[in-house]
Amino acid sequence: MKASTVALATILQLLSSPLCAAEDPGYRIPRSSLIALVEPFGDASEALGTATVSFNSDGSFLFALDMGGLKTDGTAIIAEGITCDSSGDGFSTTPYFLGSGYEWDGTTNFYNALSEGISKSAFRFNNGYGEEENDGHAVLIYNDSDDIVGCGTLGKEVNRKVLMAEMGKYPNYTGDLRAVGKVVVSFATGSDNFLFRYRIGGLEADCTDCGIHIHAGTSCETHELVKGHGWNSVVVQDLWTAAGGATYNTNAKGRAKGYFHMFNGYGYEENKNHAVVIHGQDGTRIACGLLM
Repeated sequence: MKASTVALATILQLLSSPLCAAEDPGYRIPRSSLIALVEPFGDASEALGTATVSFNSDGSFLFALDMGGLKTDGTAIIAEGITCDSSGDGFSTTPYFLGSGYEWDGTTNFYNALSEGISKSAFRFNNGYGEEENDGHAVLIYNDSDDIVGCGTLGKEVNRKVLMAEMGKYPNYTGDLRAVGKVVVSFATGSDNFLFRYRIGGLEADCTDCGIHIHAGTSCETHELVKGHGWNSVVVQDLWTAAGGATYNTNAKGRAKGYFHMFNGYGYEENKNHAVVIHGQDGTRIACGLLM
């Protein structure tokens, strides 16, 4: 047998051996991470996105930002605080670290922001604490003037990224329709694209290409809190339109069942708790529900 043939056979055997197999029980790679939905801190801030903390075997972690609305470069830390409510007892801006040698130095833990306000920066850090200790602590995002522009609380990242809204009457809607049903939003693995599914009854009969959208608001209490369409204008156009496919059709009994694929520039965390709105044929808002 030629030497090259022997070498190839050896390589193939190694690749198929248990040592290289993904299911090797002797080497398990942890899949969990902590993630924070970072929201604006202060009236002038527009910062919005996520901070993900993924832990390495040596105790360090990768701190990765996926943010928009940032006006300058800056720094990011995990704080001792456990809330983003600046008036609450659990709020603190003190950096969270074990002691000497683990300080947030302001040079390692920095991020860059593009002119559009987007940052997908990342850095490796070790504050002396592991996943369990960092869980529940606040992430603080600072601008280049050391002002806090964003804040979010770390929690365990979910593996199955599915949101559901129970639909009910839109605030102050005075019509005769009583829409009831569910909207389910399922995110593709490793992507912010999602499948938008709906099954609704109590709608007007034979409604054609009527609107159904995720809105910017996080409440169905008042019309003002529901706000307008929810999308990240920096990365995508508003697809909550008929041209974007965000519509439903009903039968003669006012029932609608269907789905469409969508991308609004936001992921699971940013879309969570946002309002879903169902419109009638004339555009009237007739139903509202929160994605949970």
